[in-house]
Amino acid sequence: MTRKNHIAGSIAATLSIVIVAPLVAIAQNREEQPGIRALEANLQDERVLFNATVNETVDDDLLELGRLVAVGGAERGGSGMACITCHGAEGMGDGSGAFPRLAGQAGWYTYKQLIDYASGARPNQVMSGIAQRLTEREMEAVSAYYAAIDAPYHEPAGNVDVALLQWGGQLGAAGSAEKGIPACVNCHGPSGTGNPPSVPYLAGQYANYMTYQLQLWREGVRDNDAMNVMSSIASKMTDEDMRAVSEYYARVRPTDHVADTAPQPVDTPAIAD
Repeated sequence: MTRKNHIAGSIAATLSIVIVAPLVAIAQNREEQPGIRALEANLQDERVLFNATVNETVDDDLLELGRLVAVGGAERGGSGMACITCHGAEGMGDGSGAFPRLAGQAGWYTYKQLIDYASGARPNQVMSGIAQRLTEREMEAVSAYYAAIDAPYHEPAGNVDVALLQWGGQLGAAGSAEKGIPACVNCHGPSGTGNPPSVPYLAGQYANYMTYQLQLWREGVRDNDAMNVMSSIASKMTDEDMRAVSEYYARVRPTDHVADTAPQPVDTPAIAD
């Protein structure tokens, strides 16, 4: 399969997810935006401040600009570029997995993804056009804005076989020596909280989104990581491996003291019929 055909197929797959999204997703709240005072309060936590910092100090002006960009107020954009349309005002994304959770994601990581969308290093039919119309400061601002948000989590949809979750947990904690798959915690940290500024969190991200990204890594459509780490890992994973680790981390919630804890999943779901 050629890269062009794969991208077309990937777009079609994404659109199919979007079409069914209303059936499974929680509707986005586009009205209640986090206030600047609330964001500033979150920034009192040094870990959050580190996550939110991009290339300049996070202050009122940067947060206000980030919120403006999120609602479609970019200099060269408009309402059609509003981040809240897909990701929500609080950056929760939706349960379908078509639109990832952005809330609390490391600011520099989100900023780099926007740079890569704009350059084509990370091709995406929707995000590439949006990123190309953002200025660098707008990219920094909206990345810092979403990094400073502390939003609740959507509960994973559907039932997943317990054995699949156990395999996903094993891959996350220890990897697979037989397959040459390293443990996810080596880079993404205990409890899947990520390793800012460059490594994203996995805990609470949507399983469909993570599975799809792993498939893009494996096929070489997405190739924007340092030293091709993710491409190398994904090439050793089966579809079942990808789904297992994605479903597992979708059910993990970060803890307050991540350095002293192992990943803690939410209540084990019932076994699917």
